Amino acid sequence: MTEQVEGTLAAQELQSLLKLIDAREQELRSRIAAEKERANAEMTSQLEGVVGDGADYAASLQAARQRIKSGTYGTCADCGEPIGRDRLRANPVALRCADCQTVSERGSVGVR
Repeated sequence: MTEQVEGTLAAQELQSLLKLIDAREQELRSRIAAEKERANAEMTSQLEGVVGDGADYAASLQAARQRIKSGTYGTCADCGEPIGRDRLRANPVALRCADCQTVSERGSVGVR
């Protein structure tokens, strides 16, 4: 092994340190690539959820338009009672009155 000369590192030691730097840089690049892949997968999953939810809501909006045209809008699909203006303003695609919706969400039969 060569001696250090006047405070400088010997060539062999520099080569060793350069390999260490290269190894750490490669490790960092690998970690960054893995994190990017994880983040991309997570973002893709979230985006698919948003797009899916948007498509479902678009279909619900279209169905509400159809109910308006057919004269059934604002009538509960389960009990036939009016849904109520406040509920329709809060959720214009509502299919059920508040009571029937509560029953439906509990998993029971939605008929009063």
